[in-house]
Amino acid sequence: MGCPELSSDTIFQILTKITSLRLLDTCKVVSKEWKKMIYEPSFTPIHSDRTKTKSGYFIQDIRRNEYVSEFVSYDNDSTLPTGFLPKKAKILACAANQGILCCEKELEKRQCRYYVCIPVTREWRALPNPKTRHRTTAVAMTVLRPQPLRFRIIRLSPRGLIGPEKKLFGYRIEIFDSEIRAWKEEKEDVVLPYEEFICANPALHHIFIAKPVKEEINTGVYRSKHLSEYEGKLGFTCLTEKGDMHLWIMDDIKIHSWKKEKSANIESLRQVLTHPSPTGFYNSGISFLKGFYEVGFYMLQDQSVRSVKLDKLYDAREVFRFRSDIDPAHLRLV
Repeated sequence: MGCPELSSDTIFQILTKITSLRLLDTCKVVSKEWKKMIYEPSFTPIHSDRTKTKSGYFIQDIRRNEYVSEFVSYDNDSTLPTGFLPKKAKILACAANQGILCCEKELEKRQCRYYVCIPVTREWRALPNPKTRHRTTAVAMTVLRPQPLRFRIIRLSPRGLIGPEKKLFGYRIEIFDSEIRAWKEEKEDVVLPYEEFICANPALHHIFIAKPVKEEINTGVYRSKHLSEYEGKLGFTCLTEKGDMHLWIMDDIKIHSWKKEKSANIESLRQVLTHPSPTGFYNSGISFLKGFYEVGFYMLQDQSVRSVKLDKLYDAREVFRFRSDIDPAHLRLV
């Protein structure tokens, strides 16, 4: 006798009880139906509540010449401590799906020290420094293996104007590998037109995507431009002067083909949030907005917004997507 086929509702209930984020991400490739369920707007809040998964954002700003950060979530009940971090630590990057942060602490005489930390376990470890005499342009982080933990940190620093007409700008690339605990400078630089912008994101290819975005999308008409993940694809969230929020996704990464996925006018949200600005998507139906003194989760379907007051910050200067399950990686062997 064959096994009876499970209903969609039963599959949904089972998926919301998977405690491992790594396993949950694997389930996305089982079938299109499962992937669609996991990306439903209602899935993330239910899954976080049932599995006690931490899902939200680290917000960072400068206060009294020091970087200060705090964690916010959709349900406003999940909290993560930041007091265990070294004093004056600045978040540089986040491996979002593994709950690991890369930080930098300012020392005396313009020196600094790099750290990696796991907020859920309150662990942190000092790392060897890259060539800190070079100014940091962007930093990205990715986890190659959760158990035992292996990660890489990618750092871009400016090389300077190059080319006969000085219209190109070069960036040196340094990569830290936790397996060898050392930084290595790549032989080839990243070269972009001088006016291009650089954005960092946990996925490695996101840090180099500025030029393809500019070629296909007229970024000059947008403000508040951010790269983020959307349903497993590279997303580009932006805002027009008239308050129209657009989400572009890279439909084909091989040929850098982009298409506009979503549009919504958020001008009316000014009555709820001060200067709302989209920074990405919490899930397929909820956009994350930053403002002054508060941030918001905007539900596209009913155009409602759930605002969260910031306790320690005035402005959400920098935003880092963060997810961590109840069995996070550990730094004991790093």
